[in-house]
Amino acid sequence: MHDYIKERTLKIGEYIVETRNTVRTIAREFGVSKSTVHKDLTERLPELNPDLANRVKEILEYHKSIRHLRGGEATKEKYKREEGKRKRTKNLAYHRGFGVPM
Repeated sequence: MHDYIKERTLKIGEYIVETRNTVRTIAREFGVSKSTVHKDLTERLPELNPDLANRVKEILEYHKSIRHLRGGEATKEKYKREEGKRKRTKNLAYHRGFGVPM
């Protein structure tokens, strides 16, 4: 394994323990893919630092256990935003004379 990969793996491992961020967020911040972050944390980190890997594993398992809740919240927020857009469009049409009954 190259030194830069080892270094990145350890940095990502320490970062997730400090911040408890999701894999997706960490991937964005480190400029790598979610797959790379996941591989670093689940395959490479146990070889480099087993103690850190165990702490990271607990965090990843927690994120996995609540992912159905996060997905539900994201969907709820999406429909709230879309509802607001529909109301604004409907009001705009009414004020321009398209919704006035004749």
